[in-house]
Amino acid sequence: MKSKRAVVIGAGLAGLLAARVLAEYCESVVVIEKDPLAGPEPRKGVPQGNHIHVLWSVGSALLEKFFPGLFDEIAAAGGAGFDNSSDMRWFHGGVWKMRMDSGLRIYSQSRPLLEYQVRQKLQQQYGVQIERTAVTGIKIENDSIVGVTTRQSDGVESEIAADLVVEASGRGSRLPAWLESHGYSKPDKLELKVNLRYASRLYQRKEGQDWKCMAIYGRPPGSKKSGVIFPIEGNCWIVTFGGCFGDHPGTDEAGFLEFARALERPDIYNAIVNAKPVSEISGYQFLSETWRRYDRLRDLPNGLVVMGDALCSFNPLYGQGITIAALEAAALDECLREQSPLSRYFTDTEKIIRDPWMLATGTDFLYTEAADNRPFWAKPLGLYTDRLLRLSADDPVLHMGFLKVLHLAEPPTHLFRPGILAAVMFPSRTKARQE
Repeated sequence: MKSKRAVVIGAGLAGLLAARVLAEYCESVVVIEKDPLAGPEPRKGVPQGNHIHVLWSVGSALLEKFFPGLFDEIAAAGGAGFDNSSDMRWFHGGVWKMRMDSGLRIYSQSRPLLEYQVRQKLQQQYGVQIERTAVTGIKIENDSIVGVTTRQSDGVESEIAADLVVEASGRGSRLPAWLESHGYSKPDKLELKVNLRYASRLYQRKEGQDWKCMAIYGRPPGSKKSGVIFPIEGNCWIVTFGGCFGDHPGTDEAGFLEFARALERPDIYNAIVNAKPVSEISGYQFLSETWRRYDRLRDLPNGLVVMGDALCSFNPLYGQGITIAALEAAALDECLREQSPLSRYFTDTEKIIRDPWMLATGTDFLYTEAADNRPFWAKPLGLYTDRLLRLSADDPVLHMGFLKVLHLAEPPTHLFRPGILAAVMFPSRTKARQE
C-alpha cells in the first residue's frame, strides 16, 4: 500500500481522522478543503461549529490513540475534562440523574479548537498535506478510482490523481450524484425529519458551582426543549439550547433567555441570567438525520471510502457524530492493516452505525410529530428506556448501564441483561433483594 496516493475530501474531524489512518499506509495523503483554515476559528463548512460538541469516552480514547498527547495539549489551551456523572448535573427522563464516580470522562472544548489541534498534529507529525480548493467530481477508470477533479476560487479547474479517495465532506455530500454520473447506483437513504434548531452563546464562567457541566433534557412526547452548559477554553461556558418539531429557541436576547426559562427545570436559566455574555447568539438548523446505505451497494468503484456525516448524519442532540467518525476511522485502519477489500469497511461501519442509529431514532420516534412509519420496536423501546431513566435516579446499576451504552462502550442490548431487565420491570423486588 505504500505506493498508493490518497485524497481525502473535507477537513472536518472525519476527514482528519481518515487522513491520520491513511498516513500509515499510503505514500502521500492530501486533504482537500474549500474553506480557509487558519487558527481555532469557526468556519463556513462547519455551520454547527459555534455550538456544543460532546465527545464520548470511546471517541476520546480513539482520538488519543491516533494523536497521542492531544488532550493534554487541549487542556493546556484551556479545555476541560470531567466525569460524566460526579461532575455533572443532568435532568433527564423527568428526574435528576444520580451523581457518582463513573470513570467515564468527557473532554470539553470548542469544535474549532479540537479541529485546530488535530490539524496541527496531522501536518507536523504525519506529513499530511492540506490544500484549499473545491472538489467537483471523482475520476473513475476500469471500475477503479483514479482521482478527483477540482476548481479553485478563481475558476481554474484541475485534477488530482489518487488510488484511494475518502469522501468526508459532510451532510451536503455530492457523491451520490457523482456516482450516478458515472453509471453507478445511488445509495438508498434512510431519513427521519426532526426539524431541530440550536441557539448557542458564550458566557464568562462563574465560580462557586457544585457542577462542571449541566444538561436539562425534555421528556418526550410532551417536552421538546433541551439545554446544556459546558466549560470550554477562555474560561467560558458554552450554552446551547435545542428544540425540535417547531419548538425552537430564539436567537435574540429575549427569546434566548425565555427558552432557558421554559426548560423543565430553571437551573440553566438561573446560572446564566446574571452571567456576562462574551459572544453573540448563533443559530443552527438541522432538518433530518440521514443514513446513506452504501453498505447495500454492490457496484461501488474500487478505492472509494465514505466517512462521517457523508455516510450517516445523526441528530446532534445526542452527541454521537465525532465518536462514530472515530470508530469508522478505526474500521478503516483495520481493513487496510489486514489488506481486506474495502467492501469490508462498509460492512463493518454498518455494524458501527446500526445501534447508535436505533438509539437516536428510537428517541425521536417518541414525538408524535415524527414520521408515521415508526418501526414496531420504537414505542416499546421508548417506554422501556423512559422507565429505566426514571429508576436510574437512585439505582447505580441502571445509571451505569445507561451511561455505558450512551458512551458506546456497550451495545443497547446491554440494557436488557437479566440484572438490568429485572431492575426495570420489577424495581420493588430488586430493591428488596438488594436490601
